[in-house]
Amino acid sequence: MTVKIEAYDHLPETARAIREQVFIRERDWRPEFDEWDAVAVHLLAFDGNRTVATCRFYADPDHSDQPGRYVIARLAVLPDAQGRGIGSQLLADAERRIAHSGGTIAAVHSENDHYKFYERRGYQLTDELYDDGRHGWLIKALI
Repeated sequence: MTVKIEAYDHLPETARAIREQVFIRERDWRPEFDEWDAVAVHLLAFDGNRTVATCRFYADPDHSDQPGRYVIARLAVLPDAQGRGIGSQLLADAERRIAHSGGTIAAVHSENDHYKFYERRGYQLTDELYDDGRHGWLIKALI
């Protein structure tokens, strides 16, 4: 299945709505919106005319020891669109755009129940773990 993916230099309302549903209502994650939304590139995945997934990415200012490192964050797929490869396509698109911009490392912060999703796509868990290992950083070289 192929979806159409578009990039935005601001947080679109449809991305906000998806993140509210997936992160706030389903996972009770707060605060969901932060200062990175203002500087990130936001991706939306469309299945036909319907927006079904989103994520954002930005240059990582906290790892100056790793030039070219970007953070891919807030990857969310609507529940009725999950299991169809849309998240994988969105992640691959973000990686492609980062590499095209000169980025060499993609980093994601994830809950441990999603580590396998990223590991199957070439990410490696780092030693940066939080909340007794329930959250951690995974990285992937893009070159």
